[in-house]
Amino acid sequence: MSGYVGVGIIGAYILLTLLLVPVQYKYIKQLKETQKRNRERGVSVEDHYDQMSFETQQLHFNAQGNLLFIGANLLATLFYNLKTRGKK
Repeated sequence: MSGYVGVGIIGAYILLTLLLVPVQYKYIKQLKETQKRNRERGVSVEDHYDQMSFETQQLHFNAQGNLLFIGANLLATLFYNLKTRGKK
């Protein structure tokens, strides 16, 4: 019986990951575009994060550091890098 619970939890995590990939992809794309604009203006990454409000910093940390989002973050980053590989 406990084997079914484990399979259910893993299945739910895979489903959650697949649902979150498009959201995380858009987030990563926007983050990379912002970093590119900041580099063009001469703003360092550290200064960019220092200029963020506390609330925005917390949202960023949660979107990138939450354990539930690890799979979606990895897949979204992989897709982003594959899609932009020829543009660099």
